[in-house]
Formats: sequence, structure tokens, C-alpha cells
Amino acid sequence: MSLQRLPRRSVAARPPTEDAPNEKDPLTKRRLHKSRNTRPRRIWDLLSHIPSFLLRFLRLLSFVMFLLPAFVVFVWHYVACDRVAAYYGGCQTCVEEESDGKESDTDSNCSAESDMHGKKRCNCKDPFWSRHYLDIYGSRTPSPNPTGKKPVVIFLTGGAWIIGYKMWGCLLARALAPFGVLVIVPDYRNFPRVNIKGMVRDVDMSIQWVFDRVEEYGGEKEKVVLVGQSAGAHIGGVVVALKVWDWLRGERRSAMESSNSNGNAAVPRRATLKSTYTPQQLCGFVSTSAPDNLVTMKPIFNHHGLSADVQRSIFGGDDQSKEAKDHEDVFEKWSPYHLMMKAHAEYLNLLSDANSSENPYLFSAFPRFCVIHGTSDKTVPVSEAIEFIALLTKLKVPTDVRMYKGWTHTDPILEAPMRGNHLYHRDIYELVRTWTGDDEAMKVWDDGHPMLRPICPSLLVEAARACNPF
Repeated sequence: MSLQRLPRRSVAARPPTEDAPNEKDPLTKRRLHKSRNTRPRRIWDLLSHIPSFLLRFLRLLSFVMFLLPAFVVFVWHYVACDRVAAYYGGCQTCVEEESDGKESDTDSNCSAESDMHGKKRCNCKDPFWSRHYLDIYGSRTPSPNPTGKKPVVIFLTGGAWIIGYKMWGCLLARALAPFGVLVIVPDYRNFPRVNIKGMVRDVDMSIQWVFDRVEEYGGEKEKVVLVGQSAGAHIGGVVVALKVWDWLRGERRSAMESSNSNGNAAVPRRATLKSTYTPQQLCGFVSTSAPDNLVTMKPIFNHHGLSADVQRSIFGGDDQSKEAKDHEDVFEKWSPYHLMMKAHAEYLNLLSDANSSENPYLFSAFPRFCVIHGTSDKTVPVSEAIEFIALLTKLKVPTDVRMYKGWTHTDPILEAPMRGNHLYHRDIYELVRTWTGDDEAMKVWDDGHPMLRPICPSLLVEAARACNPF
């Protein structure tokens, strides 16, 4: 049989095969998203790496045991101090729908009424184990201000996006509340219950609650400072950058709609976040030990036990396609470093539309920044802070810097205040005085205040630092 007699098989005549789905198709993309980024999948990604977490858990247990005397005082103060818990979220159904990228239907899922500003508020009550509560410290403490109003500090706790809890902000509130500062520590859902998108929504929603309701608790909404540590600083940085980006796009959209000179240009899309406060309402943002560039932090996260799969599951957001996994854009999407650059690009577009070479928009869009970092931080190397400071300086964003020599990742919030070193708390207090313009009305910081005394022997603190898993 000759080769010429072999039947030719045309490519077009081949029977259809089960090829890989077309991930560019919207319906296919939604189906793949549901199969790849569900809560059971996130839980499995986390549980599959339990062996790598076991050693760190043992170190964490030793860390807690050495600091047990301080944690006893810590817990007692949390239970007995001037603290009020308030609910800041909508009903559970609405919040879960928003976190999954759906539009919540308040009218159908819950009973809602309009407040004095015309904004709908959900009347549904979540169970007491909901993560949409915040702690308010110092609402009953007398204010040194003649008006009776207090400056407000919103503190976002860390916890590697997995073990964060509002109670971790107790020591900071214990130090600031006696000096007339209203400290608010919001809780937010962690991984694997939600990914980073849900955490950002929760924090944004809690900040909106502060501007809407803080005056009911003695706070002054014109004097709000946002503070974050570690993962909380990362989430806070994302929220601030997105709010600035949204604000600049809104300014550009308004300018384009009012003047039809750029009719062929693409109008910027609507806001990413649903809150109504502006970034200018924040007097400042204090970023402490923050992983601002997730792209450069990937190998460091992996070294500390967050594998590539877990990282993608946390930061992948609503884009878990193969193309997204093969590139860095899912990490850039949730990096304050890259979001700052996107905001700057939008600023340049605004200048281009206005045919101007200089405009005060970018300087007025951002709140004031302060970057605080320990030079001995191994969880988030100090080089991350230096890189972020360089970017802020390049973008001409007003930035203060505090570098704590020899401090580790958790020293500002745990070890240092436990042994009576309140340098971090004092710096935040002085920034609040400066940024809010309350220099004369606020008390002078007193290191001898009873609430600033050591609560753990230095020997135990040093032993805990030696086995610190962070």
C-alpha cells in the first residue's frame, strides 16, 4: 500500500474535542471563578499547608506563654476598660453578596430606612459572632477639648490576613484613650472566609461608619486619622489608594462631562469602592510594617509559610484565570505601591485633559502619610518601606518617616509597650496633634502615666522575641 493511497484527514473534518474552555468568554469566566475562588477552595488551599504552619504554631505558642503575664493584663483591660462595641455592617446576606462581586439588593434582602443624609441603612442584626463589629475606646473618658469632641484614630490590626482580630488593638487604645483620643478598632473578615476583596470592602465600610456615626460617641469627624499595622496597614493602604484613584477619576469624569471638547476620549469608569467619604476627609494615614509591594513580597511570604497557592487564593480577588496566575497583575491589583502609580497615571490624564503642566490635584488628593518601620523586621524587610517612601517622595505626596532601630515586626504593638516602651504610641499621638491642629487643646504626652507602665518583665519579653514566629 503506497503512501499516496493514505486518506488525508482535514483539520476541519476532525470531530470536536473537549478543549480547554475559552476564559475570555464572560459566562465561562464567571463559571471558572465560582469553581476556583469559592470558600471551600480557599479552605482547602489553607489546610493543605498545615505541615508548614505547624512549626510556626509551636513558636507562636511559646511566644504567648512567655508573654502570658502581659496577656492577662491585656485581656482584663479589654473586658473592663471604657470600651463600647458597635455594629458597622449590613445584614449578612448583603455583605456576602457584595464580597462575591454581586450587587446587594437591600430592598429585597432586608428592611432598610433612610437616615438624615438620605442614605439607606440596614436594620437587620447579625449574630454576635459576626466580624462586622468595631470597638470604640474612650467614649466615656473626659475630653480636654472645650468643645467636648475628641480626635479619632482608626486602628486596623494585622494578622497575616488570616488571624486578624480587633482585640489586637487594645494596647494602642490603652495608651491613647487616657489622653483624650477616641480609638476605634474595626474587625474585618479574614481568609479563608473571604479573600482580599472582602477585607477591603469591610475596612472601607467601617471607615464610612466612622464618618457617619462617630459624633454619637464624642468623636469629631473632621479629625480622623487612619493607622494600620502589618496586614492592616496593607489593607488601609489599598483603601486609601483606591479612594484617591476613584476621586481623581471622578474629577476627570466631571470635567469631561461638563466640557464636550474631548468627546472621543473614554470616560473613566465609576468608583471602585461604594463608600461616599473622600480621601481628603482623612487627616492622615500611618502605615506601620506594611507589605506595600506584593510582587516583591511573594518569595518572602513563601519563606514564612504562605505558599504560592495560598498567596494566589488570598490576593487573587475575583480574577483566578490561568492568564492572571501566570502574570503578576493579580498581585499588582492589590498592592498599595502599584495602586499609587495608577493614581498618578490618572492624575497625568487629568492634566492632559486640562492642557496643563501643573495642578495641585495630586497633592490635595492624598491624606498625609507617615511610614513607620523597624530596622530588624524580618517578616516585612525594611527595604519595602524604603522603596515605598521613595515612591511617595517621587509622587510628591507629603510623607513623614519613623525608623525604629532594632525593632522587629511586632515590637510596635506588643513587645515594646509590654515592657513600657511607648515610642510608637507617642509618635502616633504627636502626629494626631499635628495633623488635626489640636496642639493646644490636647494634653502633653506623659510617659509616667499609670497606663504606660510595664506589664511584663523585660526578661520574659526578650525570651518571647527570641521565638517570635513573626
